[in-house]
Amino acid sequence: MRNKRKHIRFDLIDIQGKMTLANRVEIFDISFGGVSLKTDKKLNVGREYLIKLGDKGQSIDVKGIVVRSTLVGSEPGPDGENILLYAAGMKFKEGSEDKITAFLNSVEHHKNEGKAQAVERRQTMRFQITTPQHKVLFFPVNFKVKDITLSTMLIQSDQFLEKGAMVPMELYLNESDNLNYIGKVFSTRKVEEKGQSFYETELMYPDLANTDRAMLKKFIDYLVNQQ
Repeated sequence: MRNKRKHIRFDLIDIQGKMTLANRVEIFDISFGGVSLKTDKKLNVGREYLIKLGDKGQSIDVKGIVVRSTLVGSEPGPDGENILLYAAGMKFKEGSEDKITAFLNSVEHHKNEGKAQAVERRQTMRFQITTPQHKVLFFPVNFKVKDITLSTMLIQSDQFLEKGAMVPMELYLNESDNLNYIGKVFSTRKVEEKGQSFYETELMYPDLANTDRAMLKKFIDYLVNQQ
C-alpha cells in the first residue's frame, strides 16, 4: 500500500536550485566608475554582482563586474574556523553613471567638498563612505536538494547559513516550472565527506503562496508516482 502521510520525504540528488545571499561589506572607497571593498566571500573575477550602497538613509542598487580579488587575511567564524577575507575591486556597469552621481552627491563628505565639485563626474574622483549602513553585496549560490516535503527542504551547499535567516530561493522543478520562495533556515550542520566539506541546511517555507504550494504538491505527487 502506498504511504499516505501528508509529508512524504525523498532522498534526491538531481533537483537543484539557486539562492540569493546577502553579505555586508566594508567599503574602502568609491568613484563614478567603481568601488573597492573587503568581504568574507571570494568574488570571482569577471563575474557580475549586485551591490547596495547606503549612506545616511539613502541607498542605491548597482551592478558591477569584479576586476580583482585578493586574499588579505582571516578572522574567526561562527563555527570556530577561520574565515578568509578578500579585498576586491568592482567596475560599475555602463548606464549607472547618473544613479551613482546622485548618490555621491548625497554623501555628506562629498557635499563638504563644495558645490563646484559635486556636479562633476570625473572617473578619477574618489570618495570614502564612512558610515556602515546598508553596504550589502548580493550574490547567487547554487544548491542541491537532498530531501523535500510540502513544508521543509534539506539542501546541500558550500555556504553557512545562520539559523533564522530568511533566504530568497529558486527551485528548478522541471524545464518549464521554477518555484520562487523565501526559505527560513531551521538548522545548519557542516559535513565532511571524501575529503570535502559542505553544509547541509534545513529550511522551512511557511509563507509559500497557494499557487506555489500547489505547484510543489504536484511535483511531489509526480515523485511519489515514480516510486
